This record gives sequence, structure tokens and C-alpha cells, in this order.
Amino acid sequence: WYAPLLPHSPHNPPERLLKKYHTNGRPEPIAKYYAMCEWFDETCGELLRHLDDSGVRENTIVIYVTDNGWIQDPTTSGYAPRSKQTPYEGGVRTPILFSWHNHWPNADRSELASSLDIVPTLLAATGCHVPDDLPGLDLNSNLATGKPIARNAILGEGFAHDIADIDEPEASLLYRWCIRDEWKLILSYDGEINRSTSTHPRNTPGIQLFNLGDDPSETKNLAKQNPMVVHELQTQITNWYPLKNRKILTESSDK
Repeated sequence: WYAPLLPHSPHNPPERLLKKYHTNGRPEPIAKYYAMCEWFDETCGELLRHLDDSGVRENTIVIYVTDNGWIQDPTTSGYAPRSKQTPYEGGVRTPILFSWHNHWPNADRSELASSLDIVPTLLAATGCHVPDDLPGLDLNSNLATGKPIARNAILGEGFAHDIADIDEPEASLLYRWCIRDEWKLILSYDGEINRSTSTHPRNTPGIQLFNLGDDPSETKNLAKQNPMVVHELQTQITNWYPLKNRKILTESSDK
């Protein structure tokens, strides 16, 4: 288990890396962030080299996963809006990499995957029983053969950084979302925010629908034009995760 702080702030890369990214008038915060990413990449290379030198690479499955997206703010050391802690693609769409030398061929997949897939995939790859009620999908055969992943939708939720009530998770619920085909529905809730008000403004619509194929940056809310799609995806979210008390935010704007 390797969980470094890199490339999280503070962004303090060595000069040998930072100077590579001081080009074409690039803002200093972005140059530092890029250098931090390369610094992290170097450490991953050292780890993989150790597996090679130890002669265990072929018998070792390596999985990379990140906890959230990060779009670097060009003016500060922090993250930009619609990035970390938000339900937008800049916050929730992150890479998951699976590597098993001489077992899973290199490929770049476009299907939806989830960190929930890691456990059933590892169980199957190591010959263990995969319980039928385990969340996530076993991707072992997909990774080995390249066949498409049989998933038509993916769902998620987000909570405030500070837990309002450890016995009542809904008290901190801020959003739930569903992606099906090219559609993405985001439902925003009235959970307690505490110190994260700048990241979770209350002036956005409680229901947002985007077509990620046409609008990957999620700039145009199509909820009012597509009520049936909203209803279908909202029903899918409710069936997945029924709520007791939280309410969808009142739509005070349509951005």
C-alpha cells in the first residue's frame, strides 16, 4: 500500500523538475503542480523498479487509484472551482490503472469503472471466490481479453469535508450523481457544509443534467429540456440509495 502526499499541496517540487515547466508564460502555480506530478511519477518508477529487481513483478498486481480530481488554480496554490470535493467531472472522473505483467495487455479503455471494482477483480485474479452481493464488478476477464465492461451506469455521492453527525451520514450529504450513456445527473442536497462553503455554493441548481458527449465541461444544464431523462436517472439514484431526511436544494439559478 503506497499512499504518498504527492502531488497534493504544498507544492514544493525540486528545482531540477520545476525548471522543465517554466515555459511559454505558464503560471507559477501550474508549473509547480506539473512538477509535483512528475515527482510522484518518479517515485512510482522507483517502486516498480524494485519489483523488477526483486523478481516479483510478474507475480504482482499493481493498481493505481486516486481519491479525487484536481484542476490547478492558475493564480493560487489551491484547486480551481468544479474540481476537488465537487460532483463535476473535474472532481470525480479520475484514472484507475490495472497492471499485471504478462497477464493483462496494455490498453486504454473508455468504459466506466469504479474503485468498487478493485476488490472483486483482485479476488477473481487470485482464484478466490467473489461473493454475489459484493459491490463492484469483476473486471479480470475484461482486462485479460479486452471485451467491453458490462456496465450501463455508474453512481456516486459526496459529503462535506467535516462530518456533521457520525451516526447520521445524511446530515453531511451534499450531492448524489448518476452517469448513464452520455447523460449525467447531479442532485445537490442541503447537508451541513461547515468550513467548505467556498467549494459548495448554495446558489447552484439542485438538479443538473449534462450531456457529457456534447458538453464534457458541464457548462449547460439541460434538466428543464429533458424531464424524462431526469426522472429516469433520479429514480435510479433513489433505488440505489434511498434517503430519509435530506432535501434537494431549491433551484435559485440555472447556470
